[in-house]
Amino acid sequence: MSLTPAKMALGLGSASAVGTGSYFVAKNLQSQDAPKAKVKLSEQLVKDGFTLLNFESGDTHKSEWSTILSKYKADTKDRLEGVSLSSEGGQADHEAKNINSLKLACKDLVGTEVASESYNKSRRWCVVPKGVKDSLVGQGKKVLNNEESKNDDRDSWAKKIASYDGKTLSLAGTDWSQATSEDSKITAIKKGCKTLLEKGTKTHDSEFSSEYETALRWCVS
Repeated sequence: MSLTPAKMALGLGSASAVGTGSYFVAKNLQSQDAPKAKVKLSEQLVKDGFTLLNFESGDTHKSEWSTILSKYKADTKDRLEGVSLSSEGGQADHEAKNINSLKLACKDLVGTEVASESYNKSRRWCVVPKGVKDSLVGQGKKVLNNEESKNDDRDSWAKKIASYDGKTLSLAGTDWSQATSEDSKITAIKKGCKTLLEKGTKTHDSEFSSEYETALRWCVS
């Protein structure tokens, strides 16, 4: 079956979504010959290995909500519709009100259909925080062995260095200009991946999407 210009454009659009850190949702927005059933964000998040936070009253995920509230207050990006942060009353009182506001907004958001922007917001604020490495594993990805002394996955690493130029989706701390042999290049890219995956960045952090994208490109098979 030949591809029409429209279908080719859709394919390029999906690739662009991956390029902006929206890998999770991009794979579900490919053009199809027949329409698929609409998917809610809550369903897609669970499918992608995330655990939804408790949106009801009670202390379940209390510490997670406190952390997310702190992150939410410190950032102006990815704001949730309907959230109004209060500073009235004592600290415990206004924290409880603010967490409840986040819960209500998340509950409404995850009930909507999958879309790139809303997916990123819900992944950031409405799921149990998860690191880059655990998110990759939750997606069924195999994280390459990045221990310098190990030769596991050498063939896979050799393929990675063949396309790594130190500029596109670069790994921090990797001095690519000093790596000249295959061994030194593999050592360098391993070091970069190890550093990235051990950083401790979580889904609620602003740099999560870009770091996930980088790890997906260079650190998994």
